[in-house]
Amino acid sequence: MKSLFKKQKTPFVYHRYYHSAQTKWAQKMDVLINGLSRRKLICLLISFTILTVSYFIYNIYTAFSESDFPTAQKTAVISKIRIINFKK
Repeated sequence: MKSLFKKQKTPFVYHRYYHSAQTKWAQKMDVLINGLSRRKLICLLISFTILTVSYFIYNIYTAFSESDFPTAQKTAVISKIRIINFKK
C-alpha cells in the first residue's frame, strides 16, 4: 500500500502525437487571439459561457418537463425498436 504514495522519481512523458497535437492547437489558438484585446477576450469568454449554460439548462428542462411534445417524440423513437426473441 505504501508504494502507491511514493513520489515518482521520473516525470511523466506524454506520447509524441499527443504533444504534437497540443502544440498545434496552442499555435492555432495563439494566431486566433493574437490581435484581440483583453476586454474582447473576456467578453468572448462570458458569451461562450452564457451560451453553453443556457444550452445545458434547456436540455435539462426538456428532459424533465412533462409537456406532450417531447414525450411524443420519445414514443415515436421507441415504437420503431423491435424486440428480438431468441427463444423461439
